[in-house]
Amino acid sequence: MNLAKLIGKQPIFTWRSSLFYGWWLVIITLFLNASTGSPTFGGVGIWVDSLESEFGWSRTQLSLAFSLGQLEGSIIGPLVGVLVDRVGPKNVVLVGVSIIGVGFLILSQTNTLWMFYLAYGVIMMGASGGGWLPMMTVINNWFDKKRSIAMGFGGIGFSLGSFLLVPALAWFVVPDNVGWQTTSMSLGIFFLLIAFPITRLIRNSPEEFGEVPDGLVSKSKSVESADHVQKNMDLDYTIIQVLKIPAFWILSICNACSTMLIGTMMVHMILALKDQGIPVQTGAWIWGATMGFSGVAQIFGGWLGDKVRKNIALCVFGCLQAVGTITATFITSIYLAPIFILTYGLGFGARIPLGTAIRGEYFGRRAFGKVLGLSMGPMSVMMMIGPVVAARMYDAQGSYDMAFYSLSTVSIIGSLGFLFARKPDRGVE
Repeated sequence: MNLAKLIGKQPIFTWRSSLFYGWWLVIITLFLNASTGSPTFGGVGIWVDSLESEFGWSRTQLSLAFSLGQLEGSIIGPLVGVLVDRVGPKNVVLVGVSIIGVGFLILSQTNTLWMFYLAYGVIMMGASGGGWLPMMTVINNWFDKKRSIAMGFGGIGFSLGSFLLVPALAWFVVPDNVGWQTTSMSLGIFFLLIAFPITRLIRNSPEEFGEVPDGLVSKSKSVESADHVQKNMDLDYTIIQVLKIPAFWILSICNACSTMLIGTMMVHMILALKDQGIPVQTGAWIWGATMGFSGVAQIFGGWLGDKVRKNIALCVFGCLQAVGTITATFITSIYLAPIFILTYGLGFGARIPLGTAIRGEYFGRRAFGKVLGLSMGPMSVMMMIGPVVAARMYDAQGSYDMAFYSLSTVSIIGSLGFLFARKPDRGVE
């Protein structure tokens, strides 16, 4: 395949590769998830600690910024999903990454609480369309039989980025090193610079280039016939039809219960370790190592998801993630950290590609972006609630223990709900 033809009408280079272009898109997904997700989601605790130290704002006030961003995501997510299906992932990513850059520039000028809320609101708006949702849609379009493993590799971007970048971010924001304001400004400039060139490599579907999911079309088949076959294999759903399907609500609510823990741990894990006697830099390394291990777990989850029933695997790994959250309350020494890293990292990591791939399996390709965007509603609401509940309980009790126990219980109940998920009939309900 001539990659130059895939980049545009005027070839920049003529290097040929026999590698299915879907795998190049997986690499692009990995990069985007790493670069946008790590400072936006994985490093939330670093920003909270820096602003708490400089301005003296409470953790409830600071956590509220992240939660308001999740509320915003619950509103914007469905719109992003519809836009992905209508205008294509490439255009959505271009706008999303650019908005993230603007948000970090605003963050670098923050000196009041309302300005911090504004900055993080802009960042979260961009994050809704700047990486995970549209790029998972791309992977879903380019893969069928290998969907889970492809999403597993693409999804490790967040884990790999957090492993490498969160400890680095913790070092950069220290006033004696670079400082949080200069670090934020640099991130803003970086995202504005990469937005256009990286999106020139994104291609929405394989049929445009004479291919079908997972591989090449034989020369005797035309692009039109391949597209016709694929459309016959897939059904589209309207928004109303999606909302009437029980499987949609089961997957959305159960995923939301586990996602609540992700939001809580991203905001509070490093702060909890700090309160338990672990320095912030060491806590960043522990969190980074957890995310790094979760990247390996994502590959495992993607491999497993192509071989077993995804809803059962989601139940098991969701419960394991909750158990891992409980173990975080016992880390008073770095020697106890591996228990958390292994349990939470495996549960969190393996669950990610399974939760995404099961939507592709249940709803097909043509409605995937719509379904994923609509699912972000309940997921974002729970990610909004979790960090605020944890912060309020901490401010009232001086400890995260009860918050982590309570939220883990909710997550376990939600994970058990996956057992009731059933693939809808291919006929539109």
